[in-house]
Amino acid sequence: MVENIFISAFLMGLLGSTHCVAMCSGIVGVLSQKASNPVPAFSGKIVGVVLTYNAGRIGSYCCIGVLAGFVGEFGFGFLDSETTLFYSRLLTSIFMASFAVYLMGWPSFLPYLEKKGQSIWRLISPLTRKLIPIRSLPQSFLLGLIWGWLPCGLVYSAVALSLSTTKAAYGAITMLSFGLGTLPALLLMGLASQKLTHLKKSTKIRQIAAAIVFVLAIMHLFSIGILPHSTHAGH
Repeated sequence: MVENIFISAFLMGLLGSTHCVAMCSGIVGVLSQKASNPVPAFSGKIVGVVLTYNAGRIGSYCCIGVLAGFVGEFGFGFLDSETTLFYSRLLTSIFMASFAVYLMGWPSFLPYLEKKGQSIWRLISPLTRKLIPIRSLPQSFLLGLIWGWLPCGLVYSAVALSLSTTKAAYGAITMLSFGLGTLPALLLMGLASQKLTHLKKSTKIRQIAAAIVFVLAIMHLFSIGILPHSTHAGH
């Protein structure tokens, strides 16, 4: 059921948050500053900035989810529904397992995809310079919108989940669920970045998260069976 995809997306975001903290530690540090003057953690100013930044980031994820849902709908449209479900979920399981491997620090194809995504990021990242330092909530929201397109293996794995929904609306909800999963760690990182930087260096936390994500990938794979029924029928 599609609800299981939403839950998987949320858990992937929640468990993969250690990767988010490592990738985004620089930008969340910027959020805790006004011009060159530090702002106390948990002040009204910084809370508003961090919340609007993350709202923008998750908004971009939802847009990506809409695109992924469209691609899934038309890319798998020539297949019957059962075969579409099988191959789209298989692709998702591969991405989830690859991300688990990536969290462990082992070889994975996700860093290669991140490097490919850098070509697009180089085009849009200069826009962030006009928004830093943060002086207003609209600025932090726009910064989040741009930062949501940062090449990231965790995001790519969530996009694969959106692709498997084969519906634009479901794709958006999947990425929303994923974004909400990443929210606790990034909110805390933005509000108290100096106190939480040790999390991104914790090997044990990354290993536990990787193990759980890998289990989710296996469960996702076996929820659709080993082969689509149509393949069995052909034999």
